[in-house]
Amino acid sequence: MAYIVRKKLDGSALDRWEIKDSPLSFGRGDEADIQIKDERMSRRHFVVGPKDDKFFVRDLNSTNGTFVNNNRITEQELKPNDKIRAGQTVVIFEVEKSKGEVTLINETSGEGKGYKASPGEITKQAKH
Repeated sequence: MAYIVRKKLDGSALDRWEIKDSPLSFGRGDEADIQIKDERMSRRHFVVGPKDDKFFVRDLNSTNGTFVNNNRITEQELKPNDKIRAGQTVVIFEVEKSKGEVTLINETSGEGKGYKASPGEITKQAKH
């Protein structure tokens, strides 16, 4: 899952928006999907969305521009922890990693639903 996160000065999340199958627009106006009170943002400032199993940010012809890691962009692929700045607002692109095989086995084992063997043992048994 991918998110756009606005953080407080202490680093904790203030707002968190999940990016799903369709793009989300950000801006100060009523027509933006996500409204942010920032007078330096355009009414519809930028959009973030999926394309070809990746995520992109695109400036919507804003007055003051959209910046990713302090570089002005028109459109750019996003990488984890990229900082998007629009007006005086900075948000961060975060990707929640899918749980690995070991984590899932350990979690279900703790609930009494999983395997007691490690992935290495499972692999060894499959080879014999």
